[in-house]
Amino acid sequence: MSQKPAELSGLQQAFQYPRLKPKATPELNKILISEIRESGPLPFSSYMAQCLYHPKLGYYARAEATTVSKKGDFITSVSVGPLFGQLLARRLHRFWLANGSPSHFTILELGAHDGSLATDILTNLTEIDPAFAAAVSYVISEPLPARRNFLKTRLGDKATLISHPDEVQTEIGALVANEVLDALPVPLYLFSKNQWHEVLVAIDNDDNLAWDTRPASPDLPLNYPEGYVTEGVPDLPTFLTPLAQCFKKALYVWIDYGLDQESLYHPARTAGTLRCYRNQKSNAHPLDFPGEQDITADVNFTAVEKAATKLGLQAHPVMNQSRYLTYCAKDWLLANPDQKGIQQFQTLTHPSQFGNRFYALELTKGDVTRAFP
Repeated sequence: MSQKPAELSGLQQAFQYPRLKPKATPELNKILISEIRESGPLPFSSYMAQCLYHPKLGYYARAEATTVSKKGDFITSVSVGPLFGQLLARRLHRFWLANGSPSHFTILELGAHDGSLATDILTNLTEIDPAFAAAVSYVISEPLPARRNFLKTRLGDKATLISHPDEVQTEIGALVANEVLDALPVPLYLFSKNQWHEVLVAIDNDDNLAWDTRPASPDLPLNYPEGYVTEGVPDLPTFLTPLAQCFKKALYVWIDYGLDQESLYHPARTAGTLRCYRNQKSNAHPLDFPGEQDITADVNFTAVEKAATKLGLQAHPVMNQSRYLTYCAKDWLLANPDQKGIQQFQTLTHPSQFGNRFYALELTKGDVTRAFP
């Protein structure tokens, strides 16, 4: 237990109470309780990692489950329809053209989930430019064996499946990652009694998962109100380093929801941004249904830019998805698209839907022409 226990009311205000009682105890719940009983409370980041990425019982290991759709737990830009992938394909094509139309060009996707984005991008390559389609090798990096097998069955020889990005070593290419950064495990902090505490996951007297804390010293100010809850920065160097080494020259496209550091840690944001999605609802408790619900937090784009710059990448201004996709869609819009495509474009760019909630961050590596806007 903590040497100086914090007042936990801030956590109780940040996350739903009373807790929900599942009809059946998730298998991962039993594993976590056993681990905590043997080794002590888990840092929240370790708990989140297990909930999302346990190789058999983690949320993303459930390859056959319908999680991303109107009938699942949440929707993404990919769920809107194939236009999102088509516009990203056009963005990559423009980069390819501006850098000499190389005969070999690798597209590396992270977090491919059910393969829909890969399918949407690949389907449009030939229509955009047959020479571009011939040059592209599509690679998906997926660490979970169950999901790799699922993607292999769905995509066949359209894409190469690898378990880690360090398996890619190529001259020039692009990385595409839609809603990946928000799923990186984050530490959770509570400000109480004029000091910071790291949030831990423990077990109570009834063998239920429960909160605990320990004193911590995150790189955060000490002028927050009692009970302030926020997330820390994930382990970005470990995550980004192999990606920075995949290419000699490259474009990196990250699309996600998030904030700059100043906004993320505003004193008025007392409950942080951590949330869980289950059945299209975002108010599930993080300690309920481990492995059976999504856990996510807004991306700290300032931290990502700093980490990328330290690895030799160049960061370009973050912009909302509405502006970014409008730039990507310039030629498509001039070609008089059909009504179905226009409806998808409006959903992706409308301020009240995906347009202002999501942002695009581009990074480049090496002596390349970014070709944007």
